[in-house]
Amino acid sequence: MKKILAIMAMAAMTLVACTPNNNDPDDPENGNEKNYVAPITIDGNYDDWAKLDASKVQVLKCAQNTSKTDLKLAKVYADKYYVFVYAEFDFSAYDTVNDAHFHFYINGDNDTSTGGYKGAFDQGETPCVDVMTEGDVIEGGAVCDYDPGVYVWDGPANYIDWSDEYWGDPLEITDFVSGKGNKKAFEFRITRELYPAGKLAKTFTMGMDILVNGWDATGALPNAEASDTNPAGEAPLLTVTISK
Repeated sequence: MKKILAIMAMAAMTLVACTPNNNDPDDPENGNEKNYVAPITIDGNYDDWAKLDASKVQVLKCAQNTSKTDLKLAKVYADKYYVFVYAEFDFSAYDTVNDAHFHFYINGDNDTSTGGYKGAFDQGETPCVDVMTEGDVIEGGAVCDYDPGVYVWDGPANYIDWSDEYWGDPLEITDFVSGKGNKKAFEFRITRELYPAGKLAKTFTMGMDILVNGWDATGALPNAEASDTNPAGEAPLLTVTISK
């Protein structure tokens, strides 16, 4: 009997010793969810954005002279559980908007040696998008909730062009990204712990675009003023760091 108890005690000690000691307060798996109250509710009512600490909200504005102008403004706020995004659209150039497709492009490991696909952004020689979400904010002429397919890059590192083969089939990950809004603006929530390509780093990069009545980007943020050397007005991906 003593031998059995000794074996059980040794097994318990081994289990404790092998259990990871995660003391990172910014890791969503190490938070006290009972005391957490999300600062933004994804309901299409944007009043709660004004209550955020403005110093922790990143604001992107569309350049005046650039090639893709349908995204006019974006705000990004990240905490240890979520990344919140607010985006404003301008569809005044269209008689009718039948469909508007919206993408997020995320370099979640903040590593330029992994991922691929350049998109509408200046990523130099190292396109590094690991995860893309693709869904509609307008479908068949009507506003709809954002419930995207999720794609993980499975192609050569730093491959520049679009490839159905390298994006593969969409994953259906409930609540990874959700959004609500209207024909003028939307708000989105990205759940950090559901990130499908490893762990979403505390600092990462991302971009977004919208495709109105087709499959070519008509708006993108970040962007920049067009120039002789940058006629499309492309800008690097936005660097996002979670707020303490």
